[in-house]
Amino acid sequence: MKNVTKILTVVTLCATLFGSAQRIGALGGNAALWPGDEANIAAFPAQVNNHAYLQIGGVGADNDMENTSLLFQKDGTTWGFNYGSGDWVNMHWGDGSMGVSVGFSNSDDGAGTTSSDMSVAYGNTFDWGELGVKYWTENDGDDSDLSINYRTDFGFWLFDNTVVSVSNVMCEDCDMSISADFWSAMDVGGADLVYAWGVDQGGSNAELTQTATLGIEANMTDWATLRAGYEWAYQLSGDDEVVGGLTTDGFTYGLGFNWGGLTADFTVNSALLLDPVGTITGNNDDGGGLTTDTITLTYSF
Repeated sequence: MKNVTKILTVVTLCATLFGSAQRIGALGGNAALWPGDEANIAAFPAQVNNHAYLQIGGVGADNDMENTSLLFQKDGTTWGFNYGSGDWVNMHWGDGSMGVSVGFSNSDDGAGTTSSDMSVAYGNTFDWGELGVKYWTENDGDDSDLSINYRTDFGFWLFDNTVVSVSNVMCEDCDMSISADFWSAMDVGGADLVYAWGVDQGGSNAELTQTATLGIEANMTDWATLRAGYEWAYQLSGDDEVVGGLTTDGFTYGLGFNWGGLTADFTVNSALLLDPVGTITGNNDDGGGLTTDTITLTYSF
């Protein structure tokens, strides 16, 4: 438990105020590098024990994109319920260092074809790190897979922590993939900075890819936060013609607003940097408004 506690206390400035997958998307896209964020629950189910909130996602989108989540503690036990399109059971349970997630859903492609999907995930924290395991099936059991995530405070070179993920363990139509990210977080004076370097091995063409992630979250005021992230990937080897090529190279931006227990996460249009006045007012010809995405509202208690 002490190793996981050390990791969780690394990022405290902004992570205690904000939390959602939309926030993580603006910070480089890897939730494992921000352990205090509730977006970690998907890979590390034991994280349900560290949160209590009511969250509404997809605000401003069509109804079929909206979703609601409720997570709370009662008598020392954590309960969570998620409601979205096609979900008829999607819940969490936690007890101390352990967490479990179970999901059942039905989908319809609009042409009369339906599918029943199921998933179950288990997570726990130990002295040697944090573990998350997920098994799922799709298309009425025709497709299935197992993924494993492990996070520890093992240090390497300039990095203080490590997270390892293994996916496609049971997939019959795809190859197993392994990724490792080495990362550190620091307080740089009014902002949190996370930097990571990693490698991905696997996929249909047996690629070996070098990756890097940067994320920074800075307090503009006591109720507003600016976010920026960068993702980079360079394929070192593989069976396809992309060898030696840059496969990912992009920036992301976001804003977070905190009004006591209520927070709002925005994805910021990159056109803001080229035409700030026109983007904010929505008067630029091609870039759209301040955000071209939805909004996530979270009330923490």
